Amino acid sequence: MRITLIGGVERNERALAKIAQTLGHELDFHGGHMNGRGVEVMERQIERSDLVLVTTDVNSHTAVMVARNASKRLGRELVMMRSCNPTRFRELLTLRSTTAKAA
Repeated sequence: MRITLIGGVERNERALAKIAQTLGHELDFHGGHMNGRGVEVMERQIERSDLVLVTTDVNSHTAVMVARNASKRLGRELVMMRSCNPTRFRELLTLRSTTAKAA
């Protein structure tokens, strides 16, 4: 599964990508920066994703709105969360894998 994480602490990007890879997923990270080509880049990442995770604690209102609207328009699953540290990220992916296998 390809996952896009929007927002969050950029210093965790490597750790989160490694967790995703270990669990058989690919992770795209967008820092939530909307200046320049930020909106365009975010929309392209969402378009090629199966799951979009948006952190609300560190993102601007604009970044959250753009992510929400693009996910809805493109039919991508969206999960909003206050924050996403490596432990929470692993728990979320493990829970999703367990739920998918049970179905």
